[in-house]
Amino acid sequence: MKSFLKWSLALSLILALAAAVGGVLLWQEISSHPEVSISINGEDIPVHALSAAHWGSLLFAAGITLFVLAVVLPLTLLLGVALPLMFVAGVVALVLAVVAGVGALVGSPLILLVLLLWWLLRRKPVAVAPYKPQAPGATTAPQ
Repeated sequence: MKSFLKWSLALSLILALAAAVGGVLLWQEISSHPEVSISINGEDIPVHALSAAHWGSLLFAAGITLFVLAVVLPLTLLLGVALPLMFVAGVVALVLAVVAGVGALVGSPLILLVLLLWWLLRRKPVAVAPYKPQAPGATTAPQ
């Protein structure tokens, strides 16, 4: 299991590094073409004309996106999917416990009768004589 976790961690780090390198290379390719522009609400912003305010808002949006993906989405899945499933499983377990309890109460005379019959009719274990090793060369006398 430890080697599986090591391999998973190593492969995920390699994948993250490849994604970062790919993003940088894609940005370099886009910025090398002056005719490329970003259109937001119908307003064209040339890639070369991005100011510090644009970069700040881009980093802020990326931070919010990472927060939502890292915190909000897992909590939503946990509370929205897993918690109701746990409630359903608890109700089903409670119903099964009630049914088993009622079945034990109703069937207790029959269960008691079956246990008594099994106790009376079971085979008694046969006593086995303990093993006694003999001396080498000794013969056993016929009985």
